[in-house]
Parts: sequence; structure tokens; C-alpha cells
Amino acid sequence: MHYIDISFPYYERMAVYPRNPDFSIRRVQDIDSGDSANVSEIMMGTHTGTHIDAPSHVISGGMTVDMLPLEMMNGKAKLFDMRGHDGITKELLTEREICGGDIVIFKTDNTDAFHADTILGDYVTLDYEAAEYLAEKKIKMVGIDYMTIERPRGKRITGKSVHNILLSNGILVVETLRLEGVAEGIYQMHCFPINIAGADGAPARVVLE
Repeated sequence: MHYIDISFPYYERMAVYPRNPDFSIRRVQDIDSGDSANVSEIMMGTHTGTHIDAPSHVISGGMTVDMLPLEMMNGKAKLFDMRGHDGITKELLTEREICGGDIVIFKTDNTDAFHADTILGDYVTLDYEAAEYLAEKKIKMVGIDYMTIERPRGKRITGKSVHNILLSNGILVVETLRLEGVAEGIYQMHCFPINIAGADGAPARVVLE
């Protein structure tokens, strides 16, 4: 089997979404200092690096990470190369074959600009109408190559939210995917977030086959 790891590594000074906790790792037991083993402490937010958004991220009383069936985030994935477009619109999606139960991954110009260490001032995201179209199609999960699928704060429309449209319709969101060198096509996707009870999101190892 050939596996393509599309998750970013975690390291200190990696980019995090504004107002989210920084990632840090600290050695608390050290063999070189006489301890019997190396042990580290990790500090991070639930939406750091490659991660899953659970419905409770934006919906009060929504499902948390530990409640999500693994079937919702594993299975056939269609990766669409959307580079060259400023945004992912409904019109672009109607040109693609998208079916119920699909996992849909978008490779955009973010892939060439984002390398997990810089916050972008502008980036490609999913339009509200495109999110509604995916909800109508009843896909089960959508992924993108930046830290958020939502528009930059200055470009949002009051009262509208891509996250709410997707998550309220049972469509999970996986963000910060590493898609450099990954071709458009159909894959089997394996996505396993850390099983954190009550969490609104969690880091995930995401692999294509």
C-alpha cells in the first residue's frame, strides 16, 4: 500500500489561527538528566495544526469529538484541484462529480503559500453558497489546505457562517491539510482525531491511500 500523509507536523513556533493557543512542547523527564525515561508535556489548542472540527465547535450542544463515528471521517475522498481560483464557488462545484457520502478535499492556492509557519493575510475559502450546495449533496466531510475554511474576518457576511452551514448538516470539517505534491483524484482517506472527551476539535493524522 502507498500512503500519502497530508497532515502537518507539530512544532514550536508553528502558525496558529489568531487568538488560539500557541503550540509548545517541554521535556519534563530526561534520560540525560538521570530519569528512567524521556517524557514531554504538550500545550496546544484543539484547533491547532491538522485538525477536525466537531459540531460543538460552533453549535451549542453539538456532538463533541468523542461522539463522532469514525465512519464520518473515513472512506472515499475526492480531491479537487482548485488552484487559480480566488474562492470555491457553487459554480465551480457543479462542474465536479460530487455524490452523497463523499469526502471532498480542496487543493487551492493556499497550498503554495502556506507552510504551517506563517499566517496568511488572505487565503482561499469556501463560499456560503458552495457550502449550502455541499449540504444539499449530503457529503460527509470537507477538507481544505488552510487553518480555516471560513472567510477572513473582514470579508465575512454578518449572520452567515460556512462552519455552521456544514456542521449543522452533519458535515465534518478537517482543516490545515498538507497537499503539496498531491494530485487531483479519488483516494481512500483515513482520518483519526485524538479521542478527547467533550472536545470541540482535535488534532488528527490524515492519510490518503
